[in-house]
Amino acid sequence: MLTTWEYSVKSEAERLIYCAHNIVNGFYKTNNFIVLPLNPNSNNSQIVTFPDLPYNSISRFWEQAKKIDLNKIPGNISQDLMDMVSDLMVKGKISNFKLPASPAGRQTSKTKELWEKVETEVVAEIYKVLSSKKDIVKKIIIHPTSFGTNCSFNLIGENGEILIYLREDQGIHAIVEAIITSITRKDIYEKLDGVWAESEIITDYLVTETSIATVLQKYEKAEAYLPTLKGVRGKEQVKLMQESENFYKKLGIPNFEKPFSVNGIRPHLFNKPLENLTETERNLAVTLIKNENQITDFDTIGGTIFKTEDDFSLYAISKTIQRLRDKFEANGISGSYIQTLRGKGYVLKN
Repeated sequence: MLTTWEYSVKSEAERLIYCAHNIVNGFYKTNNFIVLPLNPNSNNSQIVTFPDLPYNSISRFWEQAKKIDLNKIPGNISQDLMDMVSDLMVKGKISNFKLPASPAGRQTSKTKELWEKVETEVVAEIYKVLSSKKDIVKKIIIHPTSFGTNCSFNLIGENGEILIYLREDQGIHAIVEAIITSITRKDIYEKLDGVWAESEIITDYLVTETSIATVLQKYEKAEAYLPTLKGVRGKEQVKLMQESENFYKKLGIPNFEKPFSVNGIRPHLFNKPLENLTETERNLAVTLIKNENQITDFDTIGGTIFKTEDDFSLYAISKTIQRLRDKFEANGISGSYIQTLRGKGYVLKN
């Protein structure tokens, strides 16, 4: 078997801090995830369930969460922050949050039992569909969790290990989603200049419409699984958005009404200059901000970053956009604020 299942207060604290990072840097908001108080009856992939705890009792909690580097889950979390969050979770007298004692006896145990039964067959089918990835996975560690998105995971490294945080209301479809995305996302980003939504839709298709789906449906009803991208584009989005905004305010999240602005010729984030930008990146950021929430087409971007028309290149534009997204992340804001409209240009959400 490739998979081991591990649960501890430490793994739940890591998961909480991971979710807090994606809340405070705007990743969830820009990708249409709805953050709501922990609700054990929610299995909608568009909803990020999050414990309603007094986070501001931890000094600079949101600032610390924002600085976590999650390129490698669980990230560079300091021991002090881990200890404080673990203590907050254990002692929190919050009616809608209860730490499970262990994976055994929980809803997760049914998924664990089923996955142990089907793992070999399902992984073999993944390799059949994605033949270039055959035998890439050497180890899978699943941390059952009470909250967050349906699942989160690292991108597989040279050691072939995949770490998955699996929400306890999820089944084997979600595990397969995590495995496929873990082994394909780097290629989609680096080789195809893809973005998060494009990676998700490829995974959603593989999980629901290929021979992988046929294998999964022998053991788990397809109706039990809601593909991620379909979930975040759900019809209840508008209704839930206000609930999420109210929860953000209760949590004390920094205001995300309008993160970006321009002061003279300098792009600003929360009224402070964006740091470490090259002249080209600075000019591009200014152009995108001035054209916020609407398409900035390729010609406009080209006129901003190229000295002559002969220099124009869609490839160079995509690489410059990616570097700017990376600089956004380095400044503590999600690169997802820059959205791709294939064949048209880019939109800065603000």
